[in-house]
Amino acid sequence: MFSTYTFYGNEKKENDNVIYDKTKNNFSFLKDVLKYKSNIQEHDIKKGKSYLKGQASIEYYNTKIESDYIEFNWKNGDLYAQSKDKYVFLKKGEHQYFFNQIHLNLNNQIGEAKKFSIKEKNYIVVADEVFKKNDDFVMKKITYISDPFFLKKKDDFPDFYLKTDYLKYYHSKKYIFSGPIFFYWYKVPMPIFFPFFYMPIKLNQTSYEIKYPKLGIQNKKIYMEDLELFFPISDVLNFRMNSSIYNTETWRIKTIIKYKLINACHGFINFNYQNFSNQKNYLFQWKHDSDLKSEKINFNANINYDSNILYNQNEVFSSINIKKKLSNYLWFMDFYMIQNHDKNRKIRFIIPEFILHTREILFNNKKNFFLNQVNIENRLYLKNFIDFNNKKYFRTEFSHDMSMTTYFPFFYPYLKISSQIFYHDFYTCNFPDFFYISSIQKMDFLTNIVSIPFYKIWKFKNTTLLKHQIKPILSFHMKYFPPVFYNVKNNFEKKINFIIDNNWMIRDTYNHVNIYKKIEVLKEIKSSFIIDDNFIKWEKFHIMGNADLTKNLEAKYKTGINFVKNKMIYFDFCFSSNYDINFFPIKNEFQKKGKNRYDYFFFDQKNYARYTIPVNLKIDFHSNYENYFNKKKFFQTFLSLNGSINITKYWKINFHTDYDLLKNKIIFANLIFHRDLRSFEMNFNWILGENCSWSFFIGLKDPNFRNIIQYNEKN
Repeated sequence: MFSTYTFYGNEKKENDNVIYDKTKNNFSFLKDVLKYKSNIQEHDIKKGKSYLKGQASIEYYNTKIESDYIEFNWKNGDLYAQSKDKYVFLKKGEHQYFFNQIHLNLNNQIGEAKKFSIKEKNYIVVADEVFKKNDDFVMKKITYISDPFFLKKKDDFPDFYLKTDYLKYYHSKKYIFSGPIFFYWYKVPMPIFFPFFYMPIKLNQTSYEIKYPKLGIQNKKIYMEDLELFFPISDVLNFRMNSSIYNTETWRIKTIIKYKLINACHGFINFNYQNFSNQKNYLFQWKHDSDLKSEKINFNANINYDSNILYNQNEVFSSINIKKKLSNYLWFMDFYMIQNHDKNRKIRFIIPEFILHTREILFNNKKNFFLNQVNIENRLYLKNFIDFNNKKYFRTEFSHDMSMTTYFPFFYPYLKISSQIFYHDFYTCNFPDFFYISSIQKMDFLTNIVSIPFYKIWKFKNTTLLKHQIKPILSFHMKYFPPVFYNVKNNFEKKINFIIDNNWMIRDTYNHVNIYKKIEVLKEIKSSFIIDDNFIKWEKFHIMGNADLTKNLEAKYKTGINFVKNKMIYFDFCFSSNYDINFFPIKNEFQKKGKNRYDYFFFDQKNYARYTIPVNLKIDFHSNYENYFNKKKFFQTFLSLNGSINITKYWKINFHTDYDLLKNKIIFANLIFHRDLRSFEMNFNWILGENCSWSFFIGLKDPNFRNIIQYNEKN
């Protein structure tokens, strides 16, 4: 007679219980990690089995299984779970799986399951059978569904899905391989299939990858874009190739090799080649970055060479940078190559450029009243230029920049006073056609006095507070140009800048709800004066501001006048308004509610479906006026309308238009029609105007297959 004990009853053991067999077996380690609970529990000590019935669950490590019935064998590690009405639920880490029944051995990780399904955010995978051996999976009779209506349970059958008879996941090699994949549209096979499917699983290590191309039609010709192949060369190198073919005369190939070294250095080598109507262009790039510690040398490179304006750039820039930090000193050495695509097609070299940067903080002593803190920065530049055109041209430049900043605590905190001194010294030498040396020296003295804000508060009927705040700033600026090689009179430029920050703030405290509203009608008033020997000259006057007039209405402006340089009067005004409107809102009189196809609607007395039509509209008005004293005038005024309208739940129209009010014509107009087709989506983009163009797209929403199944045409 075998020993059996049984617990009956509907009570749930909320406490986590531990099961273990007193006989010797290989699973005694689970007694400290395996937890269970169920309505009814039976334990057969002789057979070494446990039976859990009714809302049963077993949890060990990061795996949890929930089912109507669970049977576990402590002698060989077999676990069997089955549910009649609901699925067997298995959670491992962050992944969730569903089965009709599952048989799994915890010792050798071999098992099988029936009616398997896994649901992610954008798709669900269903399989009739799943076999697991170690970490590899084999699935049979698989269906892949990405229909959002089916995922949200609006419909019992998907409109579009993929099916295959065999799929295997190789855990060690990190990729998925399957047999032929067939496409179904409303249960009808489509004349599209893949002979096989291969997909690498990107984890911490690189793997082989094939990216399927995007197919489209342009000018009644089929083209292919972005067919991509990726594979690792070694642990530190990988290779990627991307190709596109539009016709026999237009195609391109992109190749890139990426590397990552042990010493935190990484980069890539890129080579692009393309043929447009028998015009061959190529681009070479090498970029290297080093993330080394501060006490070591940093080496960075960015080399570019373009054969013929491959990316419509007027200038191609290349550089090599070496940086070394020494205590408070920074030492840079740079090499540059600048390739110009003008008529002369110049190539210019800067070999080398030396930069030495120092920074010191002096007198950092709060007890010293006059020299509380002084910062000094020095920059030394040395450059050598070589221009290759018809003749070689050499030029050498030496530059020295120094800045000194100090802060004075006079009248603190009522006034914040800071002074800065900038010194710039520049020498240049040109040869071989003609030899000359030129020099420029300049000194800037700048003092800023910033006052604390002044404000006044008005209170109206205990419901509204009005606050006016002004913050004045006064600065003195002087430039000095001393002569070096030429006997020229010393040149002083003295300037005074006066700035007022002006803000109005309204706070509504009605019903004890604080609502702040900031009005900056005169946000900034700025005026500057030039001081000569005998008089003060007004240089410029500038005003800017903005205000939220209502909840959806905003206005901005700036205006000013220049009296000295670029003598002009200018005015710029911008007015914008944003509205969200719902046409045909649902009223209380519509009491009848019913389902039409996949959605619920309210119906009127004549049984017409009623639904809201949301509209978003943004209106921008921009006017710009410039009047130069030499009789040149510019005046532009534009009105822009942007927005969208959902004429139905699945039809949406976006529009954008720019209208020139002075010329009385539309300068740009764009209409985009969007249609939601369940698993698919359709877009028609139409640009009106002088350069009229259009494009049409219909394809899958699923990002995993969007580039594979689509129709794309443009003029």
